Amino acid sequence: MNPFQVKGKMRPRPAVASGMLTLVLLGGCPNPSRSQLREQPEQPAAPAMKSTPAALSSAPAPASRKPVTEGRLIDSGLIIETFATRFGKRDLKQVPSEVIDTGVFRYVPYLTYETSRGELNIYGDPQHPAGVEIGIYAGKTSTKEELRNLMAGLLQQAADREVVHGLSLNEDKLERAGLTFEVTPPTADESYGGWWISIYDAAAIDRARASDAELKTIAVEAPAQKDEPRAEPKKPARKAKETGTSDRVYIPDYSREEGAYVRPPL
Repeated sequence: MNPFQVKGKMRPRPAVASGMLTLVLLGGCPNPSRSQLREQPEQPAAPAMKSTPAALSSAPAPASRKPVTEGRLIDSGLIIETFATRFGKRDLKQVPSEVIDTGVFRYVPYLTYETSRGELNIYGDPQHPAGVEIGIYAGKTSTKEELRNLMAGLLQQAADREVVHGLSLNEDKLERAGLTFEVTPPTADESYGGWWISIYDAAAIDRARASDAELKTIAVEAPAQKDEPRAEPKKPARKAKETGTSDRVYIPDYSREEGAYVRPPL
């Protein structure tokens, strides 16, 4: 049973003292070495040419499993630090992340960091995120512009930043070189009342989706809520509206090892 008290959409608790704030994004695999073939006029060249393409085509395969976000988004630790600096470092909290069971992020584990001004979600493997999302539940157009600028600042390529700056604040979805840039309005079914701007690798998001067996390992049922008066409106739960089951939340320190989500060691 998760020990955190859950209220509304997100359940604040003190920031988790873990290594998540200082994650280091692993770089891409180096290019495979290429050996130069010298022509041997006196010998047939065909045997050498048969083996060389096979070696070159198989070497890059492991790198293809990494999300396109790598090398284009800054690393997770800097994403969290940038969000906190711009949106409230003093009240930053890592909070339980409710299992989303609809939309593009359905059953994709994620980490949530919250301040009084907004929310940051990092999806998939924390060391190799498949996507990042920032949102608010209430805010003026100027706040949305600030969030759009913040999101652009997380990108390392000028062309990607240009795409983000070109997004409509009302609703939009653009793609560039394997990345999706999206603004989701509060009226969308998957927004649950919030305004969101997200950047993700759709193929990596699909690969990051947890299986039923993994969900049993890294998600727990949220504790029952106590009836307490609140000064501010509740945030809607990020679960499918048609389900009648209790909310589940991901454990805060899950990790992914050898392609599978696991609990931290006791």
